[in-house]
Amino acid sequence: MAIARRIWIALLPLALTVAGGCSDRGAPPKPESLGAAPEPVVTVETTRVRRGAILQRITAPGSLVAKRESRIGSEVAGRIAKVFVTEGDRVSEGDPLFQIDPKSFELARNQASARLERARAERRQIEADLRRAEQLRSKQVVAEQRMDQLRTSLAVAVAAERELGEAVAMAERQLQQTLVRAPYDASVAARLEDEGTTALVRPQTIVLVLQETTELEAQATIPEVHFDAIRVGDAAVLHVEGVGHAIATEVATVSDAIDPATRTYLVTMRVPNEDRALKAGVFARIEILPQAKNDVLLLPREAIRREDGRTRVLAVRDGRAVAMPVQLGVIAEDAVEVLQGIRVDQEIVVGEAARTLAPGMQVRVAPNGDGAP
Repeated sequence: MAIARRIWIALLPLALTVAGGCSDRGAPPKPESLGAAPEPVVTVETTRVRRGAILQRITAPGSLVAKRESRIGSEVAGRIAKVFVTEGDRVSEGDPLFQIDPKSFELARNQASARLERARAERRQIEADLRRAEQLRSKQVVAEQRMDQLRTSLAVAVAAERELGEAVAMAERQLQQTLVRAPYDASVAARLEDEGTTALVRPQTIVLVLQETTELEAQATIPEVHFDAIRVGDAAVLHVEGVGHAIATEVATVSDAIDPATRTYLVTMRVPNEDRALKAGVFARIEILPQAKNDVLLLPREAIRREDGRTRVLAVRDGRAVAMPVQLGVIAEDAVEVLQGIRVDQEIVVGEAARTLAPGMQVRVAPNGDGAP
């Protein structure tokens, strides 16, 4: 019994060692025994910031309007006797448009002429009396007081004759105004009154609307973001539905004021229309090409990312993508002008990665990228 106990005591350390070894094999390995997971490296395409020229193309909706539009009424009141044109007619300067009944104006002219003739007769009679009185005065037959009376009467007669002459001229002018003529070559855009209407002077009765259409005016409202971009003389191209070719023109006027309601300003262009193929009021898509800006910092449009109200690019620095805020200038179809935030030859991410890559990630420049060594 004593021998068996001594054997058990001797084997106890070995049993503990075996048990401990079995326990260690079942436990998970300790973290410090493993290496850290490698950081992913994203392959990106890049380009380098360069200097160059950029041509901006500003597109805006617009319309063609008549160069001049006149609402034609009569300068004298009366019944409209005849309207000579209708809507759509073309007229030349001086062509008759409509006639106010001239009868009452003819009577007024005739009456004024009759009064003028009587005044002339009275003036001639006084002149004759004055000549006879001067002859008798030399013989001391006529008193000086009588001479003064005759001279005064003659002055009054001359003034009355002049006044009546002006009345006749006024009556003649009003008679001529009963026939209303075209003030310039135009098209009749609207006929608003017909024969029998009583035309009034105040408020004026509008009988016809004329439009000068041999030259139209293209009008476009441009967002205020382009306020400094457009100048008089800049090239422009008009695209009108139904016209198979683009119409080349140039900027004629640029408004100095911004409409506070729409935040836009007005730009106009002259559009020759000698053949009257274009109609006033038609819609047009207008492209304005301001003069190119030279020696500016340029990037492809695909390099720009906008998020949270900010405009940024991803630059490659020490093998990582770094977000850099930028301020843009001219934006063209395939390039943008960068005013602030980058420098020449800086390496900038382009392509899909420019929009999706998270700032701070480790990157590798693709061998065919512009920024590749």
